[in-house]
Amino acid sequence: MTRVLLIGLAPEAVTLPPGLDAETLRARIAEGNAAVEQAGYDIVRALIGNDHAAGLAEIRRLLADPTIDIVMIGNGVRGRAEFTELFEQIVNAGHELAPQARFAFNADPTSTLQALQRNT
Repeated sequence: MTRVLLIGLAPEAVTLPPGLDAETLRARIAEGNAAVEQAGYDIVRALIGNDHAAGLAEIRRLLADPTIDIVMIGNGVRGRAEFTELFEQIVNAGHELAPQARFAFNADPTSTLQALQRNT
């Protein structure tokens, strides 16, 4: 079974665009995660809150698991200029701690399964 580390921002940690509230985003994340699990992937979740240092420390801890096959970094982390440094830190941690893992990138929470399938 392919083991995946799903990394994203907690809905309360970002300014959401007009028309999208935290509850709707949480539901979309849950929908995407359910599709991934139903497809047979073993997922480990890491949502980064407002404390980026604590979030990065948790990600580094999770990346030390040699059974991680794919590191999925959500668009919320990599698609916003204010999170560029955090994105770089996550990629560098993945490169350092999980060199066996592939990286995958989704467009939104509902496209996570497709992104993983491209990388399996």
